[in-house]
Amino acid sequence: MSQHQLGRVLNGFCHTLQDCKRLATDGYQWSLPGSQPHISKTRAESITGLAFLRACIAWETFLEESFILYLIGRTAPRGRAPRRFAFPPSRGIAEEWVIPEGRRFANWGEDNVSNRAERFFRGGYPFTPALRNHANTLSEMRTIRNAIAHGSGNCWENFKTLVRNKLTILPPHLTIGSFFNTTITGSTPPQSFLEYYLDILESVARQIIPV
Repeated sequence: MSQHQLGRVLNGFCHTLQDCKRLATDGYQWSLPGSQPHISKTRAESITGLAFLRACIAWETFLEESFILYLIGRTAPRGRAPRRFAFPPSRGIAEEWVIPEGRRFANWGEDNVSNRAERFFRGGYPFTPALRNHANTLSEMRTIRNAIAHGSGNCWENFKTLVRNKLTILPPHLTIGSFFNTTITGSTPPQSFLEYYLDILESVARQIIPV
């Protein structure tokens, strides 16, 4: 039964990622000449950005739910159970332990998760190793998420720096959606940046909850 709980968390997250990909694809197809329904390219790019933001929210929810379940002794369908340093008597107590005093929610950014995992699990397993293997890519995703969610000048400049590093140039009329729809040079089969980032999230999630 305990294995089913973590398995459902993983399956639900992967299903959401697939929905996000389909949403972005729909937006792109609706912007093509002659499509019905038809939307502007600008609106299609906005849909792509919102699909990515939804994936990021689902990712944070996945980290929280899997962390709590591991902390209360649940095990993944495959792999070894993490060695716990703490044994909360209930889910409610576990939530109290991981949420800082005075705050309503824990911060589920990757660095915070790794540090928290090392306090509660031996070696931070399974969170810290999985997150550190993709630390740079996850950091890039947080930069993009912040540019979408906050829209401040500093967040946008950080996003433009990321684009320059990825594309070597800053395309005219840059939007987050247009960057996501760009095909990664040399990718085989051709893969957009949105597909690449969402595939990384799924890969890390499957390392955290092996099935």
